[in-house]
Amino acid sequence: MKKIHFLILVLGMAILSAAISGDRSGRVQRSKYEAFLKKAKQKLPRNFKKDKDELAADQPDIAAIQEYFMTLDPRTGTVPRERLHAAYLQTRKLQQMKSDPLNLQWTGYEADMGGRTRAIMFDPNDATHKKVWAGGVTGGLWYNPDISNAASAWVPTTDFSNNMAIRCITYDPNNPQTFYLGTGEAETALQTYRESSGLGDGIWKSTDGGQTWDILPGTAGFAYVTDIHVRNEGGASVIYAGVASGLYEGQQHLSNPSDGLFRSTDGGATWLQVLPLIPGHTVPFSVSDIAIGTDGRIYVGTRPNLDGNGAATLLYSDTGLPGSWNVNENFRIDIENDMYYTIPGRVVLATAPSDPNVVYALIASGYTNSANNYNYFNCYYILRSPDKGVSWIMKSQPNDLTSGDNFATIAWHALDIAIDPNSPNSLYIGGLDMHKSTNGGDSWKRVSNWAEMYYGGGPDYLHADQHIIVYEPSSSTHMLFGTDGGVFYTTNGTATQPVFEERNKNYTTLQFYTCAINPIAGTQEYLGGLQDNGTLRYTGHPLTINDMVSGGDGAYCFYDELDAATSISSVYYNDYIVYLNGSYYNEYGFNSGIFVNPADYDYKLKKLYTNAVDFIGTNSDQILRIDIPELFSYTSFQMLTGSSAWFSAIKYSPHSPAGQTTLYAGTQEGRLFRVNHAESSPVRTEITGNAFPTANISSIAVGGSDDTLMVTFSNYGVPSVWQTVDGGQNWQDVEGNLPDMPIRWALYQPQTSKIALLATETGVWESTNLDQANVTWQPAVDGMANVRVDMLMLRSADHTVIAATHGRGLFTTTFDVSTGIKKNPGIEFSVYPNPSHGLVNITGSLNYPGDITVRVMDVTGKIVADNLFLGVAGSFQKQIDLSGKPAGIYSISLMQGRKVVSSEKVIVY
Repeated sequence: MKKIHFLILVLGMAILSAAISGDRSGRVQRSKYEAFLKKAKQKLPRNFKKDKDELAADQPDIAAIQEYFMTLDPRTGTVPRERLHAAYLQTRKLQQMKSDPLNLQWTGYEADMGGRTRAIMFDPNDATHKKVWAGGVTGGLWYNPDISNAASAWVPTTDFSNNMAIRCITYDPNNPQTFYLGTGEAETALQTYRESSGLGDGIWKSTDGGQTWDILPGTAGFAYVTDIHVRNEGGASVIYAGVASGLYEGQQHLSNPSDGLFRSTDGGATWLQVLPLIPGHTVPFSVSDIAIGTDGRIYVGTRPNLDGNGAATLLYSDTGLPGSWNVNENFRIDIENDMYYTIPGRVVLATAPSDPNVVYALIASGYTNSANNYNYFNCYYILRSPDKGVSWIMKSQPNDLTSGDNFATIAWHALDIAIDPNSPNSLYIGGLDMHKSTNGGDSWKRVSNWAEMYYGGGPDYLHADQHIIVYEPSSSTHMLFGTDGGVFYTTNGTATQPVFEERNKNYTTLQFYTCAINPIAGTQEYLGGLQDNGTLRYTGHPLTINDMVSGGDGAYCFYDELDAATSISSVYYNDYIVYLNGSYYNEYGFNSGIFVNPADYDYKLKKLYTNAVDFIGTNSDQILRIDIPELFSYTSFQMLTGSSAWFSAIKYSPHSPAGQTTLYAGTQEGRLFRVNHAESSPVRTEITGNAFPTANISSIAVGGSDDTLMVTFSNYGVPSVWQTVDGGQNWQDVEGNLPDMPIRWALYQPQTSKIALLATETGVWESTNLDQANVTWQPAVDGMANVRVDMLMLRSADHTVIAATHGRGLFTTTFDVSTGIKKNPGIEFSVYPNPSHGLVNITGSLNYPGDITVRVMDVTGKIVADNLFLGVAGSFQKQIDLSGKPAGIYSISLMQGRKVVSSEKVIVY
């Protein structure tokens, strides 16, 4: 199966190279770039829409299309992974040496909901099996000290590492203090171009039970580590890592060498690829899964490689060495000869802990939809081997289905299996929902119902899309499940109908695309649209499924700044919902636009403006104007650009004259327009900068007047931040010292336009000298993490800024230059001596009693110490000892629960 990624890559190299290296005229460049975009889109699925009754489901594949076009390097048509890694390194370097004049301190908001999770491990050093590790695919690594306790909160451990895309985790059975972490989510990355799925950065190792981590240098080229195991071979610990190379948003990323199963006998210092070559080809198989039997036999399942070869294959070996592998391609052949599902897909494996002879396999198979030229995968192969993989028996399919014609309707994305440690005939398989068999797969019972999330959950609620199932060691009853909605737990896995419980206390790995903030000063009420968890409304307590106001993948959302009782959310493709006083009022789907569709709201005239152009250019040049709250009253107007590119950024100007709407619209190929009288008879003026890059405009910020504008670009390889102070007559490149990375949003400080914030791939950045010739930027992520941020919104009433992160939930800070950081008025403290030899005194006062945590972090974000004490109203004093810590700068924060309420820095020498 030739993937459409290659078509885009070839087109990009041929067309764009000619455009950039040829005529330098902006008009010619944009014309050729548009030709590239048009041809690339012609190779994409033709119809991205879902039926109205399917809007509750997520579309991880379609989000990928948008991300690819937003971030590709226009010179090559590819997204260069090595530049993202370099951006992280540059960010960390500046964080370690920065002087932050704004002293911004971000406060995160707890969520008892999680994001997509593919890695779960019971801590082998905890004999009670209560401590558990889990990884979000864009949210980093976390641990829970007591998974059996619903009130036990997850703790993040990799906030400031170079990579937060966690795919798999394991430990060394000969030394349980040694952990290995595989990064990079191959499932969506190789099926699509999805940046948010997470690009990997090799394998990370911990020798102290997960407290600290270091990358194994020899694995830096492993873009996607699909699985990792450590096998005891005669007392020696041998590591086996499944590696899939491939396309990351259109760019080919070969590991060194390419795909395969990599074996290390020296703790990960050196690696040897041990799988045979795909018959008839010169490359090894690409690994989707690894399983090791209790007798030591190694089983490997494969996935399609870059060329679509080598999938649906089962291999096993007793030594793990080259030349020792038995290869079974029978099911690949069966799939290719099928009348309908002719595309071999990935394999998922499980071995029975109680019987070394029993192995199970799930194999996905797909077809190409002639209506849209896209590949769909289900799972019709449920296999059981009674003789250690020598022969395989086809088992029955679940028949109590609730959606589609298969239990795993997106098997390329969601598919897993696990076997009871004490019974080879009891097992669970997951796809959309969870199914259970007690007779070796002869019959099945559906035991979960993802749709219960819309009714507050229930005993059979598991979030949709199952990715990993883990039994507690030696237990048939205690189990964990990793889903698109985080981690779930059961203590009665042997029951006919198990009871599932969410275990997402502060597992804040939610992947937000957008955010909005209630306009009333001091109000803790926020909206946010996010991946596969709908749109959530935060109202002052940890987010739960009861805070969902709409389902599916959430998109743009708004509060009415003049009427806080009115709010708006949306689902992909311009489906809008209006709420009055927090209650549903009206909904209408416009069946247009792109996935997370750009829009903005004129709160004065109660009109919503949104892009109408879809992925393939339908409704070209059109912007929708929708009346709020009715929705049914709407019209569209032509922008007269002469282009089929979609409008990638739309911004309403708060300086619009009374009774009028001034609108700004940026396009996918880098053109910028001002629209006067957008509310009635639009008058369009192009204000594209002469030196603007031919790239995707990701945001437009308006300063103290319509004369001051900032425009950001989200592509690699282009100057990404531009500013005008004369309404667009002249533009200045103000990218300054920013790394080459996607810039997704810009926000001016409301009191002075020389200060602004940016939402980037490595967190929030700030500048305080936008009025200077040489603009500089600094990371501003204290209290946050080096996580991708998609959007920033400001509440003018009290200068509160909300940030939507794609992997760590929502954060806020106070963006007020007159007061600096706005600390909690109930807690004030100081530290002395500063600098210090190690003993640090903390003194302060509390206006009210309550539990206070003193948290100390080093410059990498690692937690050095946590001290909990009961604060009594009045003055307090606490001493901490850092004398045994390395010299350097430490951050000391006072916390209530998980919220940082005040922070200071101290130098230890």
